[in-house]
Amino acid sequence: MQLRDFDINLLTTLEAIWMTRNVSAAAKTLNLAQSTVSAALNRLRASLDDDLFNWTGSEMVPTPLAEQIMPDVVRLLANVRGVLEKSHGRLASVERRVVIATVDYVVALIGPELLARAAAEAPNLSFDFVDMKPQTLTRATRPDVDMFIIPSNALRIAGLKRRLLYSDTYVCVGALDNEALYEGMPADAFLALPHIGYSATPRTTVNHETMLWDELDAETGYRLTMGNYLVFPHIAAQTNAVAILPKRLAVPMTQEKRLKFITPPLPTPDLPISALWKPAQEDDVAVTWLREAVAAITSDWR
Repeated sequence: MQLRDFDINLLTTLEAIWMTRNVSAAAKTLNLAQSTVSAALNRLRASLDDDLFNWTGSEMVPTPLAEQIMPDVVRLLANVRGVLEKSHGRLASVERRVVIATVDYVVALIGPELLARAAAEAPNLSFDFVDMKPQTLTRATRPDVDMFIIPSNALRIAGLKRRLLYSDTYVCVGALDNEALYEGMPADAFLALPHIGYSATPRTTVNHETMLWDELDAETGYRLTMGNYLVFPHIAAQTNAVAILPKRLAVPMTQEKRLKFITPPLPTPDLPISALWKPAQEDDVAVTWLREAVAAITSDWR
């Protein structure tokens, strides 16, 4: 097929389905009728001689060809958007949905000021925050994310630019009247407490905060895990369970709820939080603004 015979606009539909894994959701993202998106997908299938996505009953799963071409498609569309943004010359005219992968408490910390700054400086920018999960980091899906905000020492992601935002530490929170949790308690008594904690993958407990405990053969009795930090203070305040949390989240929570926190009697890793982005987006107008905005918001957190 010659380029002149291919409708480039179909690639935006391909990108939307790739990101949402759902025709209906893609239609909402593009502000189009579902039938229009379905028709565009059929045209793409005919043009590329491939199904591209197969419906499994819960989501559209990409075919091997789709997995292969999507990084290039996303990069191509990003370059086209960059050309259009530069032609307008001003950030205020840039219309863009910026995708940020991080954890929920980071959204709670930076979200309010980020929206306020965007309203004043970049009114046509909007933000899609997505959960930080293992599949978010695969080479196939990484082009969907404009910025990661994660612990610098948690994951090795090659080929990305990075900027340190702030440094934090871990503390252990529990109910204010939980007498079993106290400063200076022995490690074995601490491990015997019922724990709740972060895990992005079901039936496994792999997280940043307890990564050093494995080296000590320290086993924690987890009673509940999930991929969100913000729920743990609510549960700990009403039970005898304890949770390891970033101090920047724990301090305001202890002021709002009947909670206390102690220094964990077992070692926890440092918690340097960094922003990461693709080198190809170094001069991207929207990502550059986001990078500077997030850095400004967190500048006094060090």
